[in-house]
Amino acid sequence: MTAQIAAYGRLVADVQSKPTSNGNTMAFARLVVSLPCHSAENGEAPFWLGVVAFGKQAEALARHSKGDMVSVSGNMQVNQWTAQDGSTASGYQVVADSVVSARTVRPGSGPANQKNASNQGGKPEAQQAGQRPAPYQQPEDFDQTPPYDAPF
Repeated sequence: MTAQIAAYGRLVADVQSKPTSNGNTMAFARLVVSLPCHSAENGEAPFWLGVVAFGKQAEALARHSKGDMVSVSGNMQVNQWTAQDGSTASGYQVVADSVVSARTVRPGSGPANQKNASNQGGKPEAQQAGQRPAPYQQPEDFDQTPPYDAPF
């Protein structure tokens, strides 16, 4: 039996990529995901997750760097090893079936708006005309706090 996982988080280090013995590409990354936690001061606890990808998914993962937001899904694995102090340690990783970039583009920073922004003081056309920009254009605009405040 396998456990499927879908996770959305931030890369905590640059992606490591290398060719495998059969010529495919393999990539490894570390992802931190915020999980809801009532006992944490800010209501969230970090969950550290390794990501391993092969082939086209490895190439997609390798296009990212430290600090990028990515969404991954695939099979969950638990790894156990003996730490330097002799204790048994464990960690989680996902063998990615899907890697999706969660990068955002700021209004006016795309190629279509470069010409307009450079000619009008760096602001997109909507802001120049006094119009309000479309909602939900910044990551901060998305409330990702789950509704877990109700007692059980």
